[in-house]
Amino acid sequence: MVARRLPLACRVSALLMLTGVAGCAAMTSAGKSPTESDFATIQAGMRSQEVLDRFGRPTWVFGVRQEDLTIWNYRFNRSDCIIYQVSVRPDGTVRDGGTAWDPVCARPD
Repeated sequence: MVARRLPLACRVSALLMLTGVAGCAAMTSAGKSPTESDFATIQAGMRSQEVLDRFGRPTWVFGVRQEDLTIWNYRFNRSDCIIYQVSVRPDGTVRDGGTAWDPVCARPD
């Protein structure tokens, strides 16, 4: 069987569709976007699966090699430059969580 590459238009369409779905992932079961108060319920020691069940997939993820952590970033207010970050240990437990400045935004003075 020969693998064929999809045309660029198909790949771009698929990417846009996935991006749209990912943008909806951070909805609570009530259908509203979570607030900072909702995220504040995340506690140290909580299983990462609990966080995923409550808030969906993070907006973006990155690793911190020095501390062997994975940082999950949630944008909970699209008109704001504040994000909520959750630090996840290799064993799948939450180390901590809190608000942070979104690096996409210009730094505050």
